[in-house]
Amino acid sequence: MFSNAKCAFVKHIKSNSSIYLLLLLAFIIGVTIGAFTVNGLTAMQREELKNYFQGFLELFDKQDINSAELFKVSLMENIKQITVIWLLGVCIIGIPFIFVFVGIRGFLTGFGSGLLIQTFGVKGVVFILSSLLLKEIIILPCIIILGVNGIKFSLGIIKNKSIKRISKESLKSNLISYCLSTAFIALVMIGGIFMEVYISPVLIRVISPIF
Repeated sequence: MFSNAKCAFVKHIKSNSSIYLLLLLAFIIGVTIGAFTVNGLTAMQREELKNYFQGFLELFDKQDINSAELFKVSLMENIKQITVIWLLGVCIIGIPFIFVFVGIRGFLTGFGSGLLIQTFGVKGVVFILSSLLLKEIIILPCIIILGVNGIKFSLGIIKNKSIKRISKESLKSNLISYCLSTAFIALVMIGGIFMEVYISPVLIRVISPIF
């Protein structure tokens, strides 16, 4: 069963390699712009953000975390992202906006990481590796896969319309497949949310004294 799933996933990657490359390019461009944006901040702005971050760590270290509530909030935020990408995939005109969505995600990643590294140096790298990267290893690939599936679904509709071969049955079948794959990826993303809620806070408390 695992072998079949692995083969199906590899086949999916190969058949959609061009879309994956374009989405990864959009993400990388976003990361690059975000990182360069940090250089445009004034010394006062960087100092304010540094104080805000250190204040967050102090508050985080002193207060008890309601993991259940945090899980609920994080889950709702990710559901919103999944819903947005799903809707963009259903809308034919949503294809360019999927690239924009992934690019914005990259921008936020690049800006946050760039700011931490520029402000705290090696300490910032430690924070990124111990807290941010942990959940992004799961959630980011899921976002990319969702984007690929959305673009693929939209392109399928366009292709069928162009050759006038679309039918209600085929559209319904493709839509069901699209919905099921989205639901499966959403379940996988729960693993990233779990890490964000139950593991990252522990690591943040461990490394917070170095700041």
